[in-house]
Amino acid sequence: MTQVVSAIYEGGVLKPLDPVDLKEHDKVYLTIEVEEECKKKVEEILELAAKCFEGLSEEEISIIESARLNKTLLFPDRVDLK
Repeated sequence: MTQVVSAIYEGGVLKPLDPVDLKEHDKVYLTIEVEEECKKKVEEILELAAKCFEGLSEEEISIIESARLNKTLLFPDRVDLK
């Protein structure tokens, strides 16, 4: 089971902001991403995504969007996408 949980660091302890589905003494692995760094990454990705359509006609954009909705067209060798 994987959960994405927001937490705050206080007094040397990470405190989840929402309830978590864990039993007492469950061992977990944490990947810590600082909120501001995540927001910056998202902005950079969105800027790159917007640039991918620059210079394309409406028809070309439509073809790309159709393919995006059908992942098997973009990744024909990946059977796990079906």
